[in-house]
Amino acid sequence: MSTTNRISYLSEKVRRFKDEPHYQLEVESLFSFSVLVNGCPVYSNFDKIPGMGRININPYILQSGQQQVTIELYPGYDDQGISKPYLEAGDKFTLKIEKTGWGKDGLLKEPEEIVSYKAVDEKLDLTKRKSYKTDISFTVTVPYQLAGWKNGQDLTQLDTQQLEEQVLGFYKEMIAVFETGDYDDLNTRFLKADAEWYQSEYFSQDIITKFQTVKGRKGKSVATTFSNSKPNSRTFYALEDYIIKFYAEGRIVRLEPRKGVNRGESLLGYTDTDKNGMNRKTFVDMLLYIPKGETALQIVR
Repeated sequence: MSTTNRISYLSEKVRRFKDEPHYQLEVESLFSFSVLVNGCPVYSNFDKIPGMGRININPYILQSGQQQVTIELYPGYDDQGISKPYLEAGDKFTLKIEKTGWGKDGLLKEPEEIVSYKAVDEKLDLTKRKSYKTDISFTVTVPYQLAGWKNGQDLTQLDTQQLEEQVLGFYKEMIAVFETGDYDDLNTRFLKADAEWYQSEYFSQDIITKFQTVKGRKGKSVATTFSNSKPNSRTFYALEDYIIKFYAEGRIVRLEPRKGVNRGESLLGYTDTDKNGMNRKTFVDMLLYIPKGETALQIVR
């Protein structure tokens, strides 16, 4: 599908409302961690650099009502960059979800805290644990309803080897599309997922046009060190030493690195050198599912 046709199609899919709330998740952590919203991975950090970030979570909220956040905590690193054997006591991890939205002045409204979590408040002794998992819930009101992954098959019930071959083949195909630079093809493959993403954040046609014309895809990007490589060089992550991770009660799947500082990230990604000579790691957002009654993997987020 051409860029013009995609922009027209997606613009028609997005309904606008009088009240358009945005829900944002903010994390600060000295632990390694993963955070899931309604069973979907939204933010992880196993790097030696402490994790801190704020992200919009509307795309993972399918409709009004009670939502769930799953927090998984793992030991951080000592001063020598070596992973600690256990979690620690103290104020090492905080999370909060806030409600905001765009005002008539074009600025975000003052955030309203919806729910918060602090590891320091846990009654359990985390210092004797190598990991810790907990769930917290919160309630939202949104004006849209998304199908998302609700109609997805439980992929854990399928033949393990066949599913792995299918997922691996999908990743190889996506990398090949990236390498050809055919962004019309690439963005068309994300069309259904983009329609729900754009609706959840009430994107205007100007924003839709921006996302549909950029030469890349949304994802997590981290600058690491200065590089001797020439700018704009790009190397995709090898599809090896990975694990197949299931999410949302087995209805969503993706490949992730088995170990190391990239653990918990999407294996669809690459390293490159930006215009400032910094070596940059990029993990492209992509979650897969198979709708009931079908056999082929599709991108759902």
